[in-house]
Amino acid sequence: MAGPSKLNSLSVSRKMESRTLATLVTPPAKKDSASKAKTNMYKGPALKNPLQLVTIYAGSKAEAKSVVVHKDFACHYSPVFKAAFNSDFIEGQTQEYRVDEEDEEITRLLVHWLYTQQLDVPQLQEDSKDLKAEAGGKEQLCLVKLWVLADKLLIPQLQNMALDVLDKVQLKSKRGMASNCLAYVCANTRKDSELRRWFVHRCAFHLDSKSFLKHPDRYPQQILLEVITTLSEWSKAKNRPKTKTKDFKVEVPDQ
Repeated sequence: MAGPSKLNSLSVSRKMESRTLATLVTPPAKKDSASKAKTNMYKGPALKNPLQLVTIYAGSKAEAKSVVVHKDFACHYSPVFKAAFNSDFIEGQTQEYRVDEEDEEITRLLVHWLYTQQLDVPQLQEDSKDLKAEAGGKEQLCLVKLWVLADKLLIPQLQNMALDVLDKVQLKSKRGMASNCLAYVCANTRKDSELRRWFVHRCAFHLDSKSFLKHPDRYPQQILLEVITTLSEWSKAKNRPKTKTKDFKVEVPDQ
């Protein structure tokens, strides 16, 4: 049992330690093209320790909602969880982890995926052909936040599924691309991230130019600069490129 002074020290440095957990993980070897089909059917975790549970909190606030998950599932899909829960850090001592996302709906989607490898997006299950603008915008932002969280937890399979579902939601929504997504992506992703490049590509080649003039406040300046750069790079192309989600997928390493 760690003494009070040691626990206090761990608590003070918790944020810095938890943010660097991903850097402590040695990424598995990248898969070659011949093995892609096989890794698409990777096996789920064996529940060898059904009584070993971990708690995931939505954010760092004291009143943050939590959900209990089997440790085998959390550690199987996320190298970050595996490193955290088996470390000497506060996460390893308490078997608790606070994700950098306070929206409990995102945590729910994450846990649902850990157990099913599916995303529970109610709007896509409705019988109606069209998705209401308000609902579509909310779903898009949830999926964007989920992609960003999966990126931090090093779960590329979840990132790719979130992008696929995001594409379907956008196609079904009358609203099209939700403006709040652009602001979130701009603030929470790198310029070279697959999600950001997908959004920039969508803006460059699939949005009506009138949208930029009618709602200029919806488009962050940095995103507009990246759109201009993308258009410039493709200016000599004979045909306008199509945005295919498969071209913006995160590479999945071998298990």
